[in-house]
Parts: sequence; structure tokens; C-alpha cells
Amino acid sequence: MTAALSELGVTEFLTLARVGFLPRGLVIGSCVFSAGTQYDWTVRTAEIQTLSKAMQDARAIAVADMRRQAMDLKAEGVVDVRIEIEHHLWRGARQVAKCIAVGTAVDFDRNHAPPALRDAPSLRLWDGHPFESDLSGADFVTLLAAGYRPVTVAMGNCVYGIDPRVLRSYRDRDTEIEPVTQAFFDARELAMERLQEDLFRRFPKGHNDCPVGIVGMTVEESVYGGSGASGPPIVEFRALGTAIAPLSASDPRRSPTPPRPRLVVPLDR
Repeated sequence: MTAALSELGVTEFLTLARVGFLPRGLVIGSCVFSAGTQYDWTVRTAEIQTLSKAMQDARAIAVADMRRQAMDLKAEGVVDVRIEIEHHLWRGARQVAKCIAVGTAVDFDRNHAPPALRDAPSLRLWDGHPFESDLSGADFVTLLAAGYRPVTVAMGNCVYGIDPRVLRSYRDRDTEIEPVTQAFFDARELAMERLQEDLFRRFPKGHNDCPVGIVGMTVEESVYGGSGASGPPIVEFRALGTAIAPLSASDPRRSPTPPRPRLVVPLDR
């Protein structure tokens, strides 16, 4: 007999258990991806397309690995998904990306669900794959009460190189570095566009799991290289959120009245 591993905190575990979802195990996908060498890059203020593609492929492989593990556990979905990225410069100026996708596989246990929810339909996707969500347990339950279900974790990214000569030309000047400001804007927009492109390529319009929106959206920035480090300064933008679709009209997890939003003020910031 083995115990189900989970990254869920006590509050998260109890919140999910109240609607019948219990952890089946911790699922971890990983990928180490070669993005070529820095000698292959043209040092200019523009997207480094080979590196953007490598980051995108590394995430896709890691998430697919995590999804396969959830299917092996016969889980209905994966909650509290976290994506972690590391960048390494190996000998020979070879750029390497390491991506880890971590989540808790959960299943709907009718024996532990409230009587009113025991006949609730499965939340698995149309093709039988488990859903994925980076929402907290509380947000996941609120989403169901509002009449929506998670579909998948939607991701987009863009890696942009900054020409060091641009930075040097602004040395000793107290003014906006306009080319770099524009580069940050372009990289952010490309990351958001790719998120939607990848999502709707997998779930096109008319598909049973076609999303109607993305919630819990975050955009993160990583900067590496430059400032005496090996290679030019590089900025990576990552956009991440949970794509959602409507619950079945007969799903008893729908609340008769839409849940009222609560204002939460964090005290640790």
C-alpha cells in the first residue's frame, strides 16, 4: 500500500475534498533542451527565434510528460500546476533550457463527495485526457460554482536579445532607452499572441473543449546575460494561465446563484 503524494497544503486539500476531489499523486514532467550556441545568434535588438522555439518546445515536452503521468494514475485532472524554467550556459557557449512542470493529480471520488454532487459528470477532456489548472484549490472550486471548468494550462513565451551597443549608446544619459522599452513591449505581445495561437491550435473553434477565456493570467520576465556575464543581455517573457470552458448545464457543481467575489488584501507585501 502506498500513500498519494501531494504538494497541496492542508487548506487546499480540505477545500478540494469538500467537493469530492482527492489527490492521486504528485506528477512531475521535465525536459532539458538544447537551444544551439550563442555563436549562432545575430547580436541585435530582436527576437532570438531559435531560443524562443527551444523554450516553447521544452515546456510542451515537460507538460506532456506530466500529463502522461496523470493518465497513468487514472486522474481526472492536475491542479496547482507550476512551471519552472532554468537557463544554463554550457561549455562551448551552448545555451540549454531546463523546464519542470509540477502538479497534483486529482480524481473525483463519489464516495467522499457530498450527496448532492455524487452524480456529477467527469471533468476529463473530450479525448479522455485529464484537465490541467494552475489555479489554487479555492479558485478551482469557485470556478466550478460559477459554471466553468478548467481545460488546460495555456502558455506562451518570447525570448528577446538586446544589442549591447544600444545600451552603450545611452551611457551617461538620463533618458528613456526607447529601443529597449519597445523590445520589452514587443516580447510581451508576442508571448501573449503565441499563448492564444497554441491554445486554439489544440482546441479550435467548434471543439467540445474550445475555451471561452483564460483566468489566473500571469506574465513573468527573466533577464540573463549582459552586465559582464557571458553573452548579450536576453529577456524572456512567459505568459501563463488556465483556459476554461463552460460546465455542463446539468452539472450539480454549478451554484444556483453566481458566487460573490471577495476582496483579499495580502498582508505580506
